[in-house]
Amino acid sequence: MKWLIKTVVLLCGIYFQAGAYAATFEVGFYNYPPMMIEQGKTGIYQDIFDELGKLTGDTFSVQYYPYPRLGLLFNGGQLDIEPGVYPGWVQGQSTPGVFSVPFGKVIDVMVFAPGKAFPVARPEDLRGKSVGLVRGYAYPDLRALIEAGQLDRRNALNEAQLLEMLAKSRFDQIVVNKAIAQYSLAKIPEYRHLEIGDAMSSFDVSMRVHPRHEGWLDKLDAAILTLKRRGVIEGIYAKYGVHL
Repeated sequence: MKWLIKTVVLLCGIYFQAGAYAATFEVGFYNYPPMMIEQGKTGIYQDIFDELGKLTGDTFSVQYYPYPRLGLLFNGGQLDIEPGVYPGWVQGQSTPGVFSVPFGKVIDVMVFAPGKAFPVARPEDLRGKSVGLVRGYAYPDLRALIEAGQLDRRNALNEAQLLEMLAKSRFDQIVVNKAIAQYSLAKIPEYRHLEIGDAMSSFDVSMRVHPRHEGWLDKLDAAILTLKRRGVIEGIYAKYGVHL
C-alpha cells in the first residue's frame, strides 16, 4: 500500500509542476449559459479550464464560435479541445477525437408551465402531447414517438427560446438541459414560476481532444480526477446554481 501511495504522489508531482512540459491548447466554446457565457468570458467550463491550468501549467486559449462551426474546426484540426462532449454524440464525425475521463453530466429534464406538470417516468408518458424541443437536436429517447406521429414536436432555436416561450404560455412543456433550467430560473424572475420535472436522459461528458494530443490525456485525466476529488468541480457547478 505504501508503494502505491508513493507512486501516486510521484505521478502528481510530475503532472502538476506548473510550467513543466507546458503547452497551449486551442479550445472552442459557443455561447451556452451557464456552461459557456460569452459576455464576460465566464461560465462553468471556463472556470474548470482555469483550475486545470493551475494544476497542469498548460494554457487554454478559449475562442467563441457559432455552434455549427465547432465540429468543422475540430475536424479540420484548428481546435484542440471541445468541452462537455459525450462520445456517442460525435461518432459519425470524420474526426471523433479522443476523450478525457468524464468531469460532468448533461441531463435533459422536463420543464412545465404553471399548473401543467405531470410525472414523466418514460418517453411513452408524453404520447399525445406537444413538446417544445431544440431544432436539430436528435432526442433519441423520443425518436420513436416523433416518427410515429404520437408526439407533436414543436421546435425552437435553442433552450433560451424554449424557456421564453414556455414562460409566455406558448408551450405547456419543454425538454431542456437541467443546468440551463436551474440557472435560468434562478437568474430570471419571470421564469421562477416554471416547474422542473423528471429527467429524460443523462450523459457523462468529457473533454473531446484532437487525436494528435492523445499522449497528453493522462496528464489531463489526472488533473480532472484531482479537481473532482477535491470537490472543486462540484463547487464550480454550484457557483452557477447548478446541482446535478
